[in-house]
Amino acid sequence: MKQEEVELDRLRIWDFYLTFPNEARNITYPTALSELKGIFKKKAPNPYEDLIDPKRIIERMKSFQLSALKCLASYGLIDSKLLAKKIIRRTDKEIPKELAEKFKELSVEKANIIKLIIGFRELPLYGKFGLKDRTGLIEFKYDQR
Repeated sequence: MKQEEVELDRLRIWDFYLTFPNEARNITYPTALSELKGIFKKKAPNPYEDLIDPKRIIERMKSFQLSALKCLASYGLIDSKLLAKKIIRRTDKEIPKELAEKFKELSVEKANIIKLIIGFRELPLYGKFGLKDRTGLIEFKYDQR
């Protein structure tokens, strides 16, 4: 990542799409990233892949996501003081080799989601046409920066 710090909600949205890659077809893509839209174009509906209420799902995922981040902070992989401020920053501590090996085993679908995350990293999180608005997963109207 180019950024040293990532907002908690941005990371939660990225995690949602890593967990449910088929939902990426429902994002409103900016014109500059229209090539990504082609990767996730709508296909014939499959009732086993579609989520009925993605907003509810991401909200239910929140406690698990926060627990995982607290675990990473306890191992010294992310900054615990910034985590308390809802900002994620990687520390200089080396990632364990076993974990690093797992990153190499990405499916095509997960690799495409990584392309999406890279494409959306510069997109603002807040406001009209920001990441929250374009995904529709997390409310943005009352955000204070």
